[in-house]
Amino acid sequence: MVYKHVQSDAHILKQVLKKYAKAVEKDVVLFDGVDSYQFADYMVLLQGKIVVIKLDDSDGYIFGAENIHEWTCVKNNVTRKFANPLRKLNHSATQIKQISAFDDVQANVLFGSLASFPKGVPEHVLQMACLDKDLEALVGDVAKHEQAEQAWHKLIAMVKKDKDKVG
Repeated sequence: MVYKHVQSDAHILKQVLKKYAKAVEKDVVLFDGVDSYQFADYMVLLQGKIVVIKLDDSDGYIFGAENIHEWTCVKNNVTRKFANPLRKLNHSATQIKQISAFDDVQANVLFGSLASFPKGVPEHVLQMACLDKDLEALVGDVAKHEQAEQAWHKLIAMVKKDKDKVG
């Protein structure tokens, strides 16, 4: 009997972030400036860019697009609908741009290795199976890295403060 070693999604994510990220903050909480908080699983400083990542553990066939309100997940002939995960993330990216005064911020949803997109992967969706290639493509401009680092430090200070308030 032959056993195939399969790496967990958590291990893959850790390895890929180690390869491309200059800094990583996990379990991000930011006050939205009005009356609520924005949450994200990861905020990552890449070269010249800040990326917000929300994990989604849906598995099966995923059907969705950036402008569709509800996405569909089909697994074992069972269909379930869920809210478009990109909508809240767009608010997070906008909030981070305003707080940090840095414009190269992108928000993405990361689906695990058990999810697939038979009709195509929507923009701002990352997949565990090709995360290495996806993060490499997200790396920003070297000339913007100093500005990105300054924005990062400002954001981290705010995240720590907001985590204490929520915590």
